[in-house]
Amino acid sequence: MSDCSITTVEQLVRHAKPGPRYTSYPPATEFTPSIDAVRAKAELARMASVSPTSPVALYCHLPFCRSLCWYCGCNVTATRNRSRATGYVDTLLTEIEMVGAALGARPVVEIALGGGSPNFLSIDDLSRLLAGLRRFVQFAPDMVGTVELDPRDTARAQLEVLAKGGFRRMSIGVQDFDPKVQDAINRHQSAAQTAQLVKDARELGFDQVNIDLVYGLPHQTTDTVEHTLAEVLRIEPAQIALFGYAHLPSRLPHQQLVERAGPLPGPPERAALLLHAAAILTAAGYQRIGFDHFARPDAELAIAAREGRLTRSFQGYMVKRADALIGCGASAISDTGHMYWQNTPDVTDWAKGVTAGSLPVARGVALDADDRLRRDVIERLMCDGTIDLAAASARHGIEVEQHLAAELARLAEPATVELVEYDRSARTLTATNLGRPLVRNICMVFDRYLDPNLPAGRFSPSF
Repeated sequence: MSDCSITTVEQLVRHAKPGPRYTSYPPATEFTPSIDAVRAKAELARMASVSPTSPVALYCHLPFCRSLCWYCGCNVTATRNRSRATGYVDTLLTEIEMVGAALGARPVVEIALGGGSPNFLSIDDLSRLLAGLRRFVQFAPDMVGTVELDPRDTARAQLEVLAKGGFRRMSIGVQDFDPKVQDAINRHQSAAQTAQLVKDARELGFDQVNIDLVYGLPHQTTDTVEHTLAEVLRIEPAQIALFGYAHLPSRLPHQQLVERAGPLPGPPERAALLLHAAAILTAAGYQRIGFDHFARPDAELAIAAREGRLTRSFQGYMVKRADALIGCGASAISDTGHMYWQNTPDVTDWAKGVTAGSLPVARGVALDADDRLRRDVIERLMCDGTIDLAAASARHGIEVEQHLAAELARLAEPATVELVEYDRSARTLTATNLGRPLVRNICMVFDRYLDPNLPAGRFSPSF
C-alpha cells in the first residue's frame, strides 16, 4: 500500500538531524528567567491598551494522570488520589480570575483543557472549573471548547458536563493499539474503549475528534502500524496527529523505561513507519497538514490549511482564531506575539505564586523585530510549506530577501538544496515533496539561536 522505495527511505535518513519542533519561535529552549511575573503583567497591560477587544485563546493545564506513560514528554503528576485535583482547581480558578481581570473585555474565542488528563477531575471539580471560566473571562458567542481525553478513564457523565459547558472538540491519545507496543510504553488501551468514547461524545454533540498516534516506538513494524490505522480509520476521526517519538531520556529520565522494553526502531525503520502510515492515510482520503497532521478534506483544519489560516502552537496545528494565547496552570505557556512566558512547572511552587497574588511565571522570552520576522517565515513554512516573501516584507516593513540574504544563500547548500525551492522572481520559498516531512530542516536555517554543534539528546530527529 505504501510507496516505501529504498531511495525515499535513504533520503529521509540522510537528511535527518536533531532540531526544534518549532511549536514556538524562539523555541522554548531559549526561554530564560529574564521574563518574570512583572514583565508578564506589563505585557498583559500592553495588550489591553493596544487591542482591548481583540480575541484571545485560553489554555488550562491539568497535570494529573492516574499512571505515567513511559514515552510521555508532558508535564504530568501520576497519582490515583483524585482529591489532589480539588485544591489544584481552586488555585487554577484564582489564577484564571487574575488573568481575566487583566484581559478585561477581550473575548475568549477558544478554551483548551490539556494535561495530563483533564478527565482526571471529578464531576464536581470539572463543573466548578467550567463555571469559574464563565465567571472570570468573557466568552465570545462562538467560543470553541477543546479537551484532551483518555479513553481508559473518561465517564459519560464527564462528557455531559463538558458538552453543557460548550465543549465540542476532543483529542484522544492512542499512540498504538498493538499489545506489545503498549507494554513497552506502559499504556494499555483497547480499540473498543476508544471507539466507545467517541460514540458517546458524538451522541452528546461533539463534532470534531482528533486522534494522536506515535511512530518510532519499540516493537512497531509496518504491520502493527497498519493494524492500528485500520482501527483508527473505523472511528472516522476528523483529523489525526502522527507524531515521531521524541526519545530524550537525558531530559526525561522515565523514558529510560522505554529502552528497557526493547530497542527503538533505527532511522531506516523509523522512516519506513512514517512513509507507510502517511501512504495509508492519504489513500484513505486524508489531506496532509503541515509535517505531522492529517485531516479529512471537509474538516475545519483542512479547510483552514487550504485557505492559509493555520497557526502552530504548543498544542500543534490549529486554526488561527486569536491574537494571543494565555496559559493557566503549572507549566502552561502564554504567547502574545511579542512575548512568551511559561508558568513554573512544579505544582507546589506554582500554587505558592498564585496564592501570593502573583502570576506564577518561571521563564520566557521577549521577541524583537528580527524574532518576529523569523517567526513568521518559520510558521508559514511549518504550516503551509511555502511563504510569499513579498507579502512577508509588507507585513514587517522590511525587505526580507535583504535581511535574510545569508540564510537564503544557505538553502542552496547540499544539506537543503533538495528540500526547498527558492524562486527569486516570484519571491517565494516552497518545500519540495521531500522537504515537506523534513520542513524542520528548512526552518533551522532561519533559526538564529540554533547551535550548529547541538549537544546530544537536546532535540528529537527531524522526522
